[in-house]
This record gives sequence, structure tokens and C-alpha cells, in this order.
Amino acid sequence: MKKLIIVSILIMPLSAVFAGVVAVSNPSDSYSKGDVTNAWKGKTTAQLVENAAASDAFYSDVIGKSAASVEKKIKRKVFSGRMAPPKTLNSDSEVIKYISSNPGSIGYVNDSSVNSAVKVIK
Repeated sequence: MKKLIIVSILIMPLSAVFAGVVAVSNPSDSYSKGDVTNAWKGKTTAQLVENAAASDAFYSDVIGKSAASVEKKIKRKVFSGRMAPPKTLNSDSEVIKYISSNPGSIGYVNDSSVNSAVKVIK
């Protein structure tokens, strides 16, 4: 328990770095926030694009679940064949580039990285 508290305290400053994480899609797509949540829960089909640097903030702020909870659900659905695994990219620019050239994909980036190549999902 003591280790968990120490780790939590050490991680807290890192979450502030990605406080402004937003879901994005190709401008030609018309997704709602509910569609984003359903896609990450495996309830609807979309090409999911993970941003390794901002996943914890996205899962807690947008999906409303812990990263461990979402990742466990994704792994279970991928293993059972009910969901394709998310494509994992390492930076906002990689996510934006991928989404802008692949209609039907949903991802997330730091809000300061959003440009005209993608659309913020509200």
C-alpha cells in the first residue's frame, strides 16, 4: 500500500502535462463524444489510434476509466476477435498524420497540437 501511494504521488505531476487531451478524427468523419467512448469500449467499429504519450489522460478525462481498466477490456475484446487492436503511435504529430490520411480513424492528441488536418470531436 505504501508503494502504491508513493508511485501515485510521483506520477501526479506527469498527468498535468497532458491535461488538455482531445479526441480527433478525420475532417470527413462525423463522430460524437459518445461514438468515441463506444469505440474505445469496443461497442462500435473504428480504427483506433493510441498516442502512447497521452493515453492515461485520455482514458481518465474522455473515457472516464482508468488506463488499466480500458486496456484490459481492449485486450479481452481483441483476444476474442470482437475488436481490432488499436494502432499505437508515439507522438501527436504521428497521430495527426495518420488520422488525416485514414478516414474512419479516431485518436487523441494534446489540444495544443490540433491543426486543420484533423477535427476535434465534441
